[in-house]
Amino acid sequence: MTVRNPWTRISTRLIYENAWIKVREDQVISPTGQPGIYGVVEPRIAVGVVALTDSQEIFLVGQYRYPLDVYSWEIPEGGGEEDESALASAQRELREEAGIIASTWEPLGGEVHVSNCYTSERGYLFLARGLTLVASEPDDTEELALKRIPFREALAMVESGEISDSLSIIAILRAARILGV
Repeated sequence: MTVRNPWTRISTRLIYENAWIKVREDQVISPTGQPGIYGVVEPRIAVGVVALTDSQEIFLVGQYRYPLDVYSWEIPEGGGEEDESALASAQRELREEAGIIASTWEPLGGEVHVSNCYTSERGYLFLARGLTLVASEPDDTEELALKRIPFREALAMVESGEISDSLSIIAILRAARILGV
């Protein structure tokens, strides 16, 4: 089925830019034919990793999330660099945040759109196995805690709402289907 785009972009202008995001404002004609504006946040790609041990344990990263003013337990995740593939970004983030290198990598489904009503962010999720622990190298903006728990416990944290990060929820549920949990 072919679906046409009911929006017409008349013009676009950059409103704000930093190392992580761009914000643009588009002058548009809406699906109703009325002129208007549409604000779009354009971050780098997002990647997340379910790092699973041979004994079915998962590594979670705890960190304070400034925009929501909450402490969050999540899978290791982060943003991709412009010249990196999603897999290379995931491998780098796992090493940097958790101090883990994995020998096998499996995509956890296809691309996810984190909040497609106002952002163009695309997420890519992976299951990593064959883990080796190395020194972590977190960014200077990160103060991270690392914990290793049974996968079923992480799944229960998703179900109870203790894990509320969208990439983590999607990745853990997709991994549970693969693992038959």
